[in-house]
Amino acid sequence: MRTSISWLSSLLFLWIAGSSYIYVCVIRKDCNKAKEHTEESVIIKETPAESKKADIAVPAIPKPDSHTIFFDFNKNEISISPEISSYFDQVKKYVAANPDKKILITGHSDSVGPDPAKEYVSLERANFIKNQMIEAGVSSGAIEVKSESDRSPIADNGTQEGRNKNRRAEIIIQ
Repeated sequence: MRTSISWLSSLLFLWIAGSSYIYVCVIRKDCNKAKEHTEESVIIKETPAESKKADIAVPAIPKPDSHTIFFDFNKNEISISPEISSYFDQVKKYVAANPDKKILITGHSDSVGPDPAKEYVSLERANFIKNQMIEAGVSSGAIEVKSESDRSPIADNGTQEGRNKNRRAEIIIQ
């Protein structure tokens, strides 16, 4: 029984393969067309104008400097100035030309208030800047945010002027 099933399956396979060949190559005559098409597509000609195009150098987009944005006390939003918008545009162009580059946005706070509140507000500052950059056209996949809270002050938290400088978001292109 197994032998006859095996024999019938082989016969069916040969019948299908033979029928397909006869239909495609003999009746429709597509076998020769495929060979002719392949031979035509192999021929590639390059004109002198095309070779000159490859010699033209595209100017590199300069890497934007790091940027710091300052916030008011207990605020995690600001109005975006033309200067910041211009910076976001530079970052957008640079990241588009260099998709392997990443942007790190670090939120900071001063030393006033409980630790969870400082952690929250500094992370929200970083996320606010991230969202503004995305709205400006920067790829969201290139942006990473983190919170430093009051762990990395750049000025003395004992004075109002120092606290004003510590409430910030830093943007670093990596």
